[in-house]
Amino acid sequence: MIFRATKISLAVCAVLAQSAFVYAETVDAADPMVTVERVEVRAAGLKRDIVDMAGPVSVLSGEELLRRTDVSIGETLKYEVGVHANYYGPVASRPVIRGLDGARVQVVHNGMGTGDVSREGPDHTITADAVTAQQIEVLRGPATLLYGSGAIGGVINVVDNRIPQQLPSHSDTVLLGRFGTAANDRSLSVAHDNGRGTFAWHVDGNWRKGHDYTVPRYQNDQGDSSTRLHNSWSEHQVLNLGSSYIAEQGFIGVSYGVIQTEYGLPEGPAAEYDDGEFIKLNQQRAALAAEWRPTFALWQSLTFDLAFTDYDHAEYEDGGPGTEFLSQALELRTTATYQLPDSWRGIIGYHGMLRDYQALGDETFTPNTDTDSHALFMLHEKRFGVLKLELGSRYEQLSHQAYQLTDSLGSRDLKQRFNLFSWSLGAVYDVRPNQQLTLAFSQAERAPAANELYANGIHIGTRSYEIGVAYQVQQAAGETVIIHNPALAKAEQANNLDLGWRGQFADISTTLNLFYNQIDDYAFLANLGVIIADFDAYQYQQQDARLHGAEVSISWHVTPEHQLTLLGDTVIARLQDGGYLPRVPAYRLGAEYAYRADNWGAQLGVNHYARQQRLAENETPTAGYTVLEAGLNRYFNWQGNELMLFAKLQNLTNRLAFVHSSFIKEDAPLPARQLAVGVRLNF
Repeated sequence: MIFRATKISLAVCAVLAQSAFVYAETVDAADPMVTVERVEVRAAGLKRDIVDMAGPVSVLSGEELLRRTDVSIGETLKYEVGVHANYYGPVASRPVIRGLDGARVQVVHNGMGTGDVSREGPDHTITADAVTAQQIEVLRGPATLLYGSGAIGGVINVVDNRIPQQLPSHSDTVLLGRFGTAANDRSLSVAHDNGRGTFAWHVDGNWRKGHDYTVPRYQNDQGDSSTRLHNSWSEHQVLNLGSSYIAEQGFIGVSYGVIQTEYGLPEGPAAEYDDGEFIKLNQQRAALAAEWRPTFALWQSLTFDLAFTDYDHAEYEDGGPGTEFLSQALELRTTATYQLPDSWRGIIGYHGMLRDYQALGDETFTPNTDTDSHALFMLHEKRFGVLKLELGSRYEQLSHQAYQLTDSLGSRDLKQRFNLFSWSLGAVYDVRPNQQLTLAFSQAERAPAANELYANGIHIGTRSYEIGVAYQVQQAAGETVIIHNPALAKAEQANNLDLGWRGQFADISTTLNLFYNQIDDYAFLANLGVIIADFDAYQYQQQDARLHGAEVSISWHVTPEHQLTLLGDTVIARLQDGGYLPRVPAYRLGAEYAYRADNWGAQLGVNHYARQQRLAENETPTAGYTVLEAGLNRYFNWQGNELMLFAKLQNLTNRLAFVHSSFIKEDAPLPARQLAVGVRLNF
């Protein structure tokens, strides 16, 4: 197993370049300005509030997180501005941020990698769970400074209390049960926090089971039709334990978690009702976290985080395992935060990570690979009156060691190294209280992931023959010749510019972000238009790309009880030599009305997704669609405890809808109209 540490990066700057804001709902009658709520973003490295950050960030927490929580992180976040989902069925649904996903968007758990293989294929689920999360932070745009080259498109941080950092004032237990009609899915979760003396502990668990989802009737080109998304069932069990020793100047804590998941890989309307392809997943994760807050002036805190993840999943065909993926990952992050008197404040740190990845079986499409990364990063900030400056950098050395890489010439071992440097600069200008202009620029480098470099074989999950970027593909004497050439692989370089406005006056809050992202040597999976081994052939190719777009959100508190929110986002992704990038979402417009008073709450929302006609080569257009949702909540005081009943109607009009960013869009429409009901008890 090789230890890989991520590089020295201005993760903070990148994080800053992705921050957004959350506004309070209380108005001072004597002052028309609204007080801004302070919300800490843990993924930012420095302990900062959203309103202090230079880049676009959004935070989902509290009751809104409860209403949005779904069976996967992608489905939970798909209505956040700037975020879509690549939808491989509801269970395997990864977030797409500003048109980027996969190896460019990193999902972390309390700031540390999840250790799964979800970035190796769209059919692989993310092991981070939203059900027991306290908040989910979305950093839109490059975040390589803190999190390495795998975060060149953004970071999603799932925050929970698995390792307590503060002593609880009282015992707190939350029970949550749900039922949904589309898949007859049932779930039950529990989270418990308590402490005694200088010790605190946490326990949480989650169980979920669902059958195949119902969908509006659809058919394929051969005339086969169905009202079921065949093989979309799932079963899921999670147990997490954690405990901390907490003192006045810091804490040290450990946690252990285990996940067991089984889920089917969705098939089209012509699928038979026998056993289809499915995945069995197991993960064990142990973590240690510590913080010391010295009493002397210069250093504010020293932190240490360590996580070890042992992951495996097997892909079953015809009732037996076909391919097995094994991954062991060890990650270390240590930081020191400083504060100069009336001057600069910042953080310096080391981030290391090792990963031992193996793919076993007759249908493996990537060789066994060890990935080793080491990085140093730093970021700094200083306020000059109404202007706050942020800057940072990161240097990373990353290497891939591939074993028995196979092509038309035979098999051999291969090692490749990448030296990566990223930096960023940001500014927040206070136009007036609660109104800010933000500007952030970052230059970030990303090494291609192992599967992007070395894939060469049938990928059952995507039903394709997948080829890495470092191969030459030729036709000779009627046969396909595939030869590996490591000189073909290059590191990506992204130059990202973000311009933002956020403001709140009286009862209206607004956010606007414009972005331009120039990515040189962008690696993308392109349809070659040929058949290899009876499958469509796709190859990772590298070309210069340009992505630009806009995100807007406007919220109006009509009265203290009534709120109206409008949002929209769009991204256009072009290749510099002509054409568009594949599987990029079309523009979206949305609106939500929310009511909250006394013991009742209600929501009514609509989201319109435009027809996607900006197509890559060999890509087909996707029709636009509009989905309606409605929710109702009822709050009780039951024997002195908080009790909440909730119901949500999804896809009210039963609209047949296909997701353009999905790899299997023709075979996997969104679920049909469904009613989801639940109860939450807090005691």
